[in-house]
Amino acid sequence: MAKHDEPSTCLSSDRRAWLLQAGALALAGCGGGGSTATPGVAQVCLSTLVPAYFYKAAPWAELAATRQSAVVIANVSNGPGSKPDAQYLGWINQVRAAGHRVKGYVYTGYGQRPMAEVLADMQTWTQLYGVDDFFIDEASATSGDVPYYRSLLVSASAARAGRRFMLNPGMAPDLAYFGLAPGIDILVFENPWSSYTSARLPATLDAFASQCWIMALSASEADMRQAAAVARSRGFAGFFATDLAFTSGLPSYWAQEKSLAVCG
Repeated sequence: MAKHDEPSTCLSSDRRAWLLQAGALALAGCGGGGSTATPGVAQVCLSTLVPAYFYKAAPWAELAATRQSAVVIANVSNGPGSKPDAQYLGWINQVRAAGHRVKGYVYTGYGQRPMAEVLADMQTWTQLYGVDDFFIDEASATSGDVPYYRSLLVSASAARAGRRFMLNPGMAPDLAYFGLAPGIDILVFENPWSSYTSARLPATLDAFASQCWIMALSASEADMRQAAAVARSRGFAGFFATDLAFTSGLPSYWAQEKSLAVCG
């Protein structure tokens, strides 16, 4: 999910047979209105995960005006860049002041990028923008690369206590990744929604549902609603769907999408 990436061409149209039923059930009480919580039943709360790769004031202001919970991924130049950008710092502070989390983008080249470079990017995010929450892109999903990510996160946490991490393998990873750091999050799906099948989100994820996020690309508004329904029915932490490139701005249906990021 590098800054230059755009939603790719749609793939297979295969979907779970029960998806529409799950969507109707999950969305019945959460679209734009108040909560319909049942007394004594634990609520499932969704957040949105927004790749804010746009260098535009308007969508940043719209994010700051969003009252529902959002996690915003900041990406200056496939990372933090090498010098401070006052405009970008202002936007980051604006959405943080609104109560949203901001994650700094770094990438690992699927476990091939030198660890020192990744750690240096994290340090630059902290120094230039005060960001200690990181979105780690191009993350591997295989068991053989677990030692790389374990060492990376141990070193990152030792350099500064309290850092938080989200890995993006874009698919369900080896389950060992869920135990690499306290509170680690993982983006377990990042593809055109037309490629979604039950096999993409296997039942083995259920034990780690609160750490899982999904992202639907090349998604219509109907696709977005289905992605939200899947995330809610599985008890995942959050979701995002878009019909635009990450650098273009917020999705055309942002008003509808953010209304689904509620407890219900």
